Amino acid sequence: MKSKKERLKAQAQKQAEQKKQALLEEENEKAKAKTDSSISSSAVKLLKKEPVYCLVLKLLAAAVYMYSCFFFGLVTVIGIYSGQVNNVSAKYAAFILAGIIILLVSLLLMFFKKYIVSFLLNILGTILYMKTAVFLVEKVRKLLDENYVTDPSVLSLDKTYMKRYYPEYAFLALGGILLAISLVRRFLRYRRKKQIMDNAPVKSIVDD
Repeated sequence: MKSKKERLKAQAQKQAEQKKQALLEEENEKAKAKTDSSISSSAVKLLKKEPVYCLVLKLLAAAVYMYSCFFFGLVTVIGIYSGQVNNVSAKYAAFILAGIIILLVSLLLMFFKKYIVSFLLNILGTILYMKTAVFLVEKVRKLLDENYVTDPSVLSLDKTYMKRYYPEYAFLALGGILLAISLVRRFLRYRRKKQIMDNAPVKSIVDD
């Protein structure tokens, strides 16, 4: 039969082993939580980096701008101011020129990932640009309706104007798509960060 001293010694040794085991389990849990947090942080960083298709959409927007707004827009401005476009007020040249400049700023902001401001400017630029574009298309249609025209190239002049100016709507749509993608990715990034905070190990009072 063990003495009281031996029993106390055995009990103390048992408690020390239990405490050691508990500390080991706690360290394992912290290491696992740290690993999970690291993986989640990597996921957040990956969400911050834009996918390749965003760059493709921006390049498409740039191509549309160069074709419809920059080239044909400036041609129209020069034509109105020089008097080559008959019976069109200079204010329409001012409208389309303002639209060209604002849409250029919108395009640049897309590449700097300022999608909200970019889209707002995109809307304003589209209104100004298309105000002149729609006016010219309707003017051509009216002239075709009022005059007897047999030349096939002239008969489709309104459609030619539409092919030049109306692609700008694609520029507006691309800006809207980029904004939508940005908002969705921002939401996912917020949700991932919240999960990291919720799963983060809480410091126990016992540790203090």
